[in-house]
Amino acid sequence: MADDLLRLGFRTHQTARDFVRPCLPDGSFQRILLKPNWVKHAEWPDFPIEALVTSTELIEAVLDECLQKYPSCDWIRVGDVPLQSCDFQKLHHQAGLGRLERKYGSRVQFLDLRRERYESQNGFLALVNDVPGDPSGYQEVVLDHQSLLEEISHRAATFRVSDYDPQETTSKHRVGDHRYLVAGSVLEADLVINLPKMKTHQKSGVTGALKNLVGINGSKAYLVHHQVGFPSQGGDEFPQEASRLFYWQARLREKLQKGSPILFRSAKAGWEILKRLWGIRTVGTRENLEKNFYVGSGSWYGNDSVWRMVYDLNLIVRFAPARGGRLQTRPQRTLVSIMDGWVAGEGNGPLQPIPVNTGVLLASSNSFLVDLAMCKMMGFDYRKIRLLASLHRFPDPAWSLLSPDGFRVEQNGRIRTDGLGGLPILRRFLAPPGWRGHIELDP
Repeated sequence: MADDLLRLGFRTHQTARDFVRPCLPDGSFQRILLKPNWVKHAEWPDFPIEALVTSTELIEAVLDECLQKYPSCDWIRVGDVPLQSCDFQKLHHQAGLGRLERKYGSRVQFLDLRRERYESQNGFLALVNDVPGDPSGYQEVVLDHQSLLEEISHRAATFRVSDYDPQETTSKHRVGDHRYLVAGSVLEADLVINLPKMKTHQKSGVTGALKNLVGINGSKAYLVHHQVGFPSQGGDEFPQEASRLFYWQARLREKLQKGSPILFRSAKAGWEILKRLWGIRTVGTRENLEKNFYVGSGSWYGNDSVWRMVYDLNLIVRFAPARGGRLQTRPQRTLVSIMDGWVAGEGNGPLQPIPVNTGVLLASSNSFLVDLAMCKMMGFDYRKIRLLASLHRFPDPAWSLLSPDGFRVEQNGRIRTDGLGGLPILRRFLAPPGWRGHIELDP
């Protein structure tokens, strides 16, 4: 599939296998990794598993086609790095992965690629060493000056990931030195099939093909999500108008999250009282989204950190070798993205997606095309979302030199060349709370 071609399909018009079949590249691939979105198990009925993770039906269709097209491959693995607090057994049950394991047996491995897992005990995260990790191990990939974080690394001491050790984050990102810990199954694969979920995202506006590759990193502490402070301080953690109390609450949580359970739970109880007194909502039901919703930890349109980290990881999938740890000048593996938009998610995604039945599938060998199309179909303006507006800064001309209004779209065997202009708005999605009123397409 050419880098300027987007495939578009609808569930009402064709089966998943019929859509997937022409999306798979020709070649004698030996090691194939499917990268779904398995971010977390479902916790609330308002945000069902169907809107939260990649459809198991789509994964099955891709596996069936891969086994038919690449019968002599050495291995096929399906894996992701969920959040540290994900209960993978619950996700496994909710998504119906057991059926696939029984169907494929030893031909396919289904993997939780985390190095470590934490259990939430009244909000306090306690380490549980029970994850097998990647059978191929992990490798640090060094980007140095090639990282998109380099131009803001004079503020590296303020780089943060909520609920993770800030010292580990800042030790991996500093001026001239930026590192990620990548799952070996990704680096060893010669074909990566990216299977993102069509959702909004509180930190990047939307999440699709580009953002889904965050799940190749074995330790979330390596992933810069925001910079401490307000814009007037050079940070992007909170909007300028946010309460200073939020800032101090974040600092206290950071200090106590993995320290003293007793102190953490006492502080958390006080924060819950304050939230009730001020009417602050943190669960993104439709009703709550219309009220005073908490916006913090970089969860707003001014986030200038996440898109850089996402670009770094896409560079790694494209150019990092199986061994050696430094980017090469030529692509090291084939990548194709097939997006699950059968049931999409709006509102306070990615963990609290309100389901939207769109019935759409999107595919391309250029992840930007998938995400640009997704954005338009959601009723958002890509020029207002840094993850997509910065596409020409992505250091790979095969992807970055595309024209948003001039790429090819194939649907039902017909090809047109009008790019985004010919794509419909399927529904005007609710933006995440920190993005509402800032990224929507004009009527």
